[in-house]
Parts: sequence; C-alpha cells; structure tokens
Amino acid sequence: MSDQLSNIRAAYRVLENQVVSALRTQLGDQLRLAAVTAQALALASAAEQHVELIPSVEYAILQNNISRMVDDLDRACHESLDPPDGPPPVVVQRIRTGRRGRPRIEIDPHFLSHALSLRGPTGIAPTVGVSSRSIRRRALQYGLVEPGAPVFQIVLGPDGTHQTVHTSTSAPISEMSDEALDAAISSILQIFPTFGRRMITGHLRNQGQRVPINRITHSYLRMVIHCIIDGYSRFVIGIRVHNNNQAASVLRLFDDAVAAHGMPSRMRGGWKQSRVVHNTRIERLWYDITNGFGRKWKSFFMDLEAHHGLDPTRS
Repeated sequence: MSDQLSNIRAAYRVLENQVVSALRTQLGDQLRLAAVTAQALALASAAEQHVELIPSVEYAILQNNISRMVDDLDRACHESLDPPDGPPPVVVQRIRTGRRGRPRIEIDPHFLSHALSLRGPTGIAPTVGVSSRSIRRRALQYGLVEPGAPVFQIVLGPDGTHQTVHTSTSAPISEMSDEALDAAISSILQIFPTFGRRMITGHLRNQGQRVPINRITHSYLRMVIHCIIDGYSRFVIGIRVHNNNQAASVLRLFDDAVAAHGMPSRMRGGWKQSRVVHNTRIERLWYDITNGFGRKWKSFFMDLEAHHGLDPTRS
C-alpha cells in the first residue's frame, strides 16, 4: 500500500468526523460549514489526482460519500439552531448520598459513549463541567474503556530480589531514518499542503510513527513571518520573513522598527498562550497575509519541490 493511499484514507476518516460534528453543532454557521466543505472538496481533488492508486470500487464510494457530505453541508447552511421548545437534555447529575464529601457525579452513559468516540476525557471535560479523571472513572465503570496497566509493578528478579518496573503507556519512539522521515512528510504535504508541525505529528502518529517534535521541525523546512502592528492605528510597524523562529530574528526586526518609527510606549507579544481577545489586530492581519499572498506562495514553492526538483536546502 502506497503512502499516498494511506494518507487519503486517513484524511477521509478525519473528514468524516469533522462533517458529523459540523452537522450536529454548526447548523446555520455558513463560515464554519464552508470551511468543512472546502476540506471535503480538497480531499476529492487529491483523490482525483491519485486515482490510479485507489481501487475503482473504493474510489467510487469515496466520491459518492464526499458528494453527499457536500450536499448535507450545503443544506445545513440554511437550517437554524433556534432554542428548542423543550428543556435541554441533562447529561450530568450530582447525586447526594448523605455521606461526607462532595456529591457523586453521574454522567449519561449513552452521551459518554458517543463523546468518547469523538475525543478523549480531556477534551470532553470543559463541555460537561467535570474533571477528566471523573470522566475516566465513569467510562471505566460503564465498561466503555479498558483499564490501563499499573504504573509501577514489583517483580521478582533473577537474583531473588524484588525490583520495581515502570510500565509506560506511550508508544516507543520511531526509528525512522532522516531520509524516510523526509519522504513521509513530503508525502503528507502533497495531500495536505496546509498542515503544520502539530498536524504532521498527529498524522504520523495515526500511521503508528511516534517521532519527536524536534526531528519534525528539522525535517519540515519552512518560512516564518514575524510582524509588529500598532494596536490603535493598525499601522504595520514591521514585517519580515525568516527561515527560523528564533528570538534573535524577532529582536532584529524590532530594533529596525524602532529605528524607523521610534520606541513604542508599550509592547505586547503573543506566543501560543495569548488570549485571542487581546490579539484582534494582529489576528486580522494574519488572515489578510495568508489570503493575500501567503497561501499562494506556499503552494507555489511546494509544487516546485514536489514536481519540479526544487531543493529547499540549497541557498
């Protein structure tokens, strides 16, 4: 089985979950539904480009299912999520037993079974307002998941002494060579050109490859755009493209911006943990950059690398 065919099959499974979630939670939200529709059409286009790798029966089923998905998403754009006449379903209850301590938390088993098929306990916890450990305990109680192995086990060694053995639940680190990793990432990006490091990491894990993030970073050559914007006037103070994401590169951009426009009265940097409500100016600018020229040039250079022999390691 080729890597391209495996990627298309994995992408279809992801798309199927996204469509189901969108049809249940985003009725009437045309922007979000349109984004899912675009992903479905992109997968159909990718499958058409690699039609010689896909069995004819499977290809016909794939195209038919994607067509039905697009039709359902289009109809969902014209439906409404008005509040129902009846009360919302109660999926979490706190039952007082008369004993000391906090009330017992009960979760509807049918809801929990479906929720666990979409995401893990950590992702469900904010939705229902309980901790992920409570969700895990109820899932074990209802038999929805299998209990994990104990973290530590005491075993009898060859010399007759007792030894403590740590049991790891993580998959072993992949022993892929650098060349194999480069080929795998290149294959993924041919089908999913907008994937970043996190999505590439998740896709590799879905294929059974647990690769450290630093190896993916070194293999995934990219250009990073750094920008400084005035939050009041929306004037772009400085913008520059780098081949790294180092602090020294950002500092040089800041120094050049200060030399041209003067020292700002205050400065706020956003990196991963920033709240979006305080970043509206720069977030809107990123959208304009991506749609204005970023996506076009990224697709252009990736096409050169994939089909015309461009070597990104040569300057």
